[in-house]
Amino acid sequence: MAELLLSIFFAYRNAMLAKTKGQNTVVWVIITIVTFFLAYGIGGGILISILYKGPLERDTLISFLQNSPILLITILFFGVGGYLLIRYILERMPDKKSE
Repeated sequence: MAELLLSIFFAYRNAMLAKTKGQNTVVWVIITIVTFFLAYGIGGGILISILYKGPLERDTLISFLQNSPILLITILFFGVGGYLLIRYILERMPDKKSE
């Protein structure tokens, strides 16, 4: 639930930046949310595959994640990295001149 709220907050911030750049805000909201969860999933999957050596069962994996809050925070920061990537792309875009 926290991930969803965080991704919506980041999408709103990127939408405001896209609006000042003259871009379509809806497109950048969708791109931000998708990139957040894509980076969250890929980064988390790689990190868990490196650190977790137990059986691949749902209950054992959940207990492993609950016993290591640093791992959960690290996975969350992968999602933040996806947001920052889109933010960087938006900031590098030139402003559209209104004529």
